Amino acid sequence: MSLRWSPHEEEFLVEHLELGHDLEWIAAVLDRTMTEAAVKVVELYQDGTVMIMAGRTYDAQIRRNGE
Repeated sequence: MSLRWSPHEEEFLVEHLELGHDLEWIAAVLDRTMTEAAVKVVELYQDGTVMIMAGRTYDAQIRRNGE
């Protein structure tokens, strides 16, 4: 059983995913396993904290918002 995630850890995870850092690196910095980090990403997605989309979809959305 893993320890609960602190708000700081969750913020670090999201911030560094947004910056494009590898999940393996993020997990290592947070002293978490890859499984723990991946499960946390899924939990954050399920509760609406993060949105996951393909890069091309994101780029198209940005272009539409700029029109």
